Amino acid sequence: MIAASGETAIDTTATSPRTDVRWLLLATTVLWGTSLPVIKLLSTHFDPLWLSGLRMGVACLPQALLVLHARPSGWALNLRQLCALTACGILMVYINQWLLAVGIARSSATNASLITALNPLLSGLVALLLLGERLGGRRLAGAMLGLAGVALVILHRPAAELAEAGVGDLLVLLAVLSFTFGAVLVQRLARGIDALRISLFVHAVGAACLLLHGSAQAWATGAAPRLSPDPLWWWVAVLSGVVSTGIGGLMWNVAIGRIGMSRASVWLYWMPVFSVLVSVLFLGESLTLWHLVGLGLVLAGTRLGTRSGGARPA
Repeated sequence: MIAASGETAIDTTATSPRTDVRWLLLATTVLWGTSLPVIKLLSTHFDPLWLSGLRMGVACLPQALLVLHARPSGWALNLRQLCALTACGILMVYINQWLLAVGIARSSATNASLITALNPLLSGLVALLLLGERLGGRRLAGAMLGLAGVALVILHRPAAELAEAGVGDLLVLLAVLSFTFGAVLVQRLARGIDALRISLFVHAVGAACLLLHGSAQAWATGAAPRLSPDPLWWWVAVLSGVVSTGIGGLMWNVAIGRIGMSRASVWLYWMPVFSVLVSVLFLGESLTLWHLVGLGLVLAGTRLGTRSGGARPA
């Protein structure tokens, strides 16, 4: 995401750029938080690869319409930028969505929500490492707390469920890591490329990779992909891609372009709150004491690890 500016007093006026970014980030966390239960629901009707490819493909539609409306000039990209954007598409969309869809299908939306709560902490840690800074004791302690919370939720299962669901939880964690590494590239790119170009290119590359992967898999196995015959689920998948992924991704890239990945990622604290709430209310998933303890550890570790002063320059 991008170099962050120094802290300033909060401006409560509607025209404050910082206030505008906060509304963007809050809306993004609502959209992304509620999308996890939707993906879990859709995974029972679609093959994970094709579901992800469909959602990412239609996510390009609102961004493409904005491009046509804006009619921008000077959109030429050099080879280095094209390679970096392609890498972002592979990390943030292709690998992330593939692992996320497969992982949620094997686990639960509630567990996936708790694991994605590590996103702010991992984003800060990866940004610090790639920018050549050292981890301070506070960030290291936060990382240990967060990982302990995730491990508590994953391992506190009956033995019969642990093998299958534990693999699903691990895949979700790898999906978060993949997104995090791509987000660091976005931070660097956003210094010279606008958020609209980044979002459109990244989602287009990711969607193409997902659909090619799905087609290759179907050809290799000789089996048709699992696709719902009910138009209702197709509409749900399309709306999820357009609103949650397309519009949400664009708002996220705008926000990190203004305030940087470390500050923007703190707002992802709210994702598991919305995800767990929707999962329990609409999917009927259970919420146990271990989920609450795990969520508390993850949020405490993330808060501790993303506080200022947790790292010093190398």
